[in-house]
Amino acid sequence: MFSITILNAQNVKKSEVFVQLFGTKYYLHTIKDGETVDAIARAYGVSIQDINMQNKALVGKMTPGTRIKIPVMGENTTPGYTQQFVYHTVERKQTMYSICKQYGVTEDDIYKYNPSTKAGLKAGTVLKIPVGNPGKPDRQDAEFVYHTAKQNETLLSLSERYSIEIDEIVKYNPSLKNGIPQGTIIRLPRIIADDKNLEDIAENQVDEIDLIKDRAKRKEDYIPCDDYHYQNSKTFKIALLLPLFINDNASISESVKSEPDKKQLIKNSERIFEFYNGVLLAIKKHQNNGEKVCLYVYDTENNFATTDRILTEPELKKMDLIIGPLYTDNVVKVARFSTENQIAMISPFAQKNEILHNNPYLYQFSPSTATSIAQTTDFFSQLSNSNIVVVHNGSASEIEMTKIYRDNLTRSYFSDKNVPDMIFKEIDIHNGGISRVEEAMNLAKNNVILIPSNDEVFITKVVNQLATIVKTNKYKVTLFGSQSWEKYVNIDVEFLQNMNFCYRSNSFIDYSKTEVKMFVSDFREFFNIEPGIYGFSGYDIADYFISKLVKHGKYFQFCDEGQENGLIYKFDFQRVNPTSGFENKSTFVLRYGNNFELEQAD
Repeated sequence: MFSITILNAQNVKKSEVFVQLFGTKYYLHTIKDGETVDAIARAYGVSIQDINMQNKALVGKMTPGTRIKIPVMGENTTPGYTQQFVYHTVERKQTMYSICKQYGVTEDDIYKYNPSTKAGLKAGTVLKIPVGNPGKPDRQDAEFVYHTAKQNETLLSLSERYSIEIDEIVKYNPSLKNGIPQGTIIRLPRIIADDKNLEDIAENQVDEIDLIKDRAKRKEDYIPCDDYHYQNSKTFKIALLLPLFINDNASISESVKSEPDKKQLIKNSERIFEFYNGVLLAIKKHQNNGEKVCLYVYDTENNFATTDRILTEPELKKMDLIIGPLYTDNVVKVARFSTENQIAMISPFAQKNEILHNNPYLYQFSPSTATSIAQTTDFFSQLSNSNIVVVHNGSASEIEMTKIYRDNLTRSYFSDKNVPDMIFKEIDIHNGGISRVEEAMNLAKNNVILIPSNDEVFITKVVNQLATIVKTNKYKVTLFGSQSWEKYVNIDVEFLQNMNFCYRSNSFIDYSKTEVKMFVSDFREFFNIEPGIYGFSGYDIADYFISKLVKHGKYFQFCDEGQENGLIYKFDFQRVNPTSGFENKSTFVLRYGNNFELEQAD
């Protein structure tokens, strides 16, 4: 075997392709038949650990055809790991044992950096305690969990992983505002982290999801997926919790009769009633199919006290499904109720998937920001011959967002051998102006211009200037931004079409589809108004989940399902982790087609 290894090493041909990432130069090597990681490491003069560290997502998967990155030895100045410390002031009556237990270290660890302690501890002495050794698990003490930052980690990824708001992380780690160097020790409040299903218990998670299912099996009405068959004697009970403000809006409506110009319905009421009407149409469809559905409507008034009162209603525990409420604070409150009573619950509009943690019966319909970014970078990574240019205005939030996009693209690039070659550039518009953007563009490539900003003035200026550059020099461009750009009065829609403007959206209405035309006709007939996005939304959500009830019964969440399409949505619900609720992972990339009509780009 030794002789074979040497032979392979001699046959490995070093790549002549390089890439510069984050100040480090790498070879790009495509593994050929017969090449082993050991042979490749010998050929490039690096260790197997060096290769594994730079290609973590591919460890154990380095098969022929896989592209990996290998550090160019002698040219890089990659810093090694620097031991991190916390400092502890010894209190009266504290012992070495209690301090070691508090920080999860050994006496030898403390003696190594505090030799004087071998003679005993003294109150007031400041101890230098090592934490975050990469060869050991992250340590914990009574108040904090200590997380050692991995390569490419961001505030957003930490927030998603530990379900802690970014502001809360920065509160305890102010230096992270300027970035997260690999190896940095990050303090996370233990009382928060422990309640959020940390990865420390990952090896037990499979068992925990089985426990969730086993608990459901003890219910009298539980029927396994394969054994369930709908009987028309069964009536499904659905609770709809919406801030309808029925009494207030009724009072306003009466006053409008005498003074029509003075008052309007409470904010968002028209959209909420439209959503409600969509739900009614979905129920009518299933009733026409011979399926029995009873809807219980509760007016939450977007009020904690009202929601608490609703949760005391005895019939609520007998529901098969809960839709709503709409706003995050009330969602969290009702989610606890749904988990306690094992009732599937749908959050139609919340986008922060931390509410899913420890709520295994909760469905989040709108994808989180992290999911949308990941799917957007997947779309970018499939664009051939791409020159990706991110343009921002230098704000902290936009720099952070740029880093997230870059990190996601890097992971896609090195983990998928089918990803085409791409170039990534970052431009701070305050450092050189629009000319810097033009310098970054390439006539021979598809220039993907991403502007991760919500500043209308900044976006308008960049887009209008960019339109002139593209028209003058005939660049091929895919401009990626936000749906809100369509409403900016100082951006010519023709500019957006000429630059192949794309954006990600949770929904897409194709009015040419027969089923969409039928829905619009029915909505007009029953409610005497045109359906908007909220009417479609209420219908799609209710129709999808009622169909699950009919097909699998109340415990449909334990039945395997793939991606499905509604009138305007795609449904692909996946658990965030084995003990959490479900997040919808499907969205659309939309662009302007001919005659300025929207069409799918992905």
